[in-house]
Amino acid sequence: MKTIVPVAKERLLAVLLAVLLVALLGCGGCEEPKNAGKPKVRIRQHTDDSEGTIRVEAENHTGDLEAPMTVEEETDENGRTCKFIRVEGGKGKPGYKHPVTGQVYPARYGAAIYEIDVKKAGKYRFWGRKFWEDGCGNSFTLVVNGHSAIFGEDGTYGHWEWITIVGPPYELPVGKVKLEILNREDGVKLDKFILTTDMDLVPQGSE
Repeated sequence: MKTIVPVAKERLLAVLLAVLLVALLGCGGCEEPKNAGKPKVRIRQHTDDSEGTIRVEAENHTGDLEAPMTVEEETDENGRTCKFIRVEGGKGKPGYKHPVTGQVYPARYGAAIYEIDVKKAGKYRFWGRKFWEDGCGNSFTLVVNGHSAIFGEDGTYGHWEWITIVGPPYELPVGKVKLEILNREDGVKLDKFILTTDMDLVPQGSE
């Protein structure tokens, strides 16, 4: 009679190895749902900033954090924890009136400030990993070395996603660069951002 025990053991070992690999590779930051409909893009590993790519976790602001901008964290259904900056929905928008008291919010109302060390001069594109609650809260104001732009105003809500600034890249010199993320609409979150000279780089997932 032929024995099937060795075969069964081999199959069991293969299953256990597969489960272990899934567990190891599944770790990440804020969870982003998979979307099979997204176009395929070339994905690169992040380089050191001396090679033209600078990666910053949004909660690691080096300057002031101005209310109502806050640093918060949440844990997804898989037990992964993510920190981010946020303007909670209902906190108000710069220049708008409070719906009950009529108080006018100041023109500058909530900010996270960063000092970026640029080691390679060049044209840099900004990417940010954001979460919008709805169409009334879907943008920040981005200020880089005094030049402001709107980050967002897209129509994707309710999950984490990377987007970039519409328009030309920023011309950055070697040295310290001031970058500000300003409140423009409440109900918004930013997990991290990238400045890169690689115009082909398209970040995905929680990288």
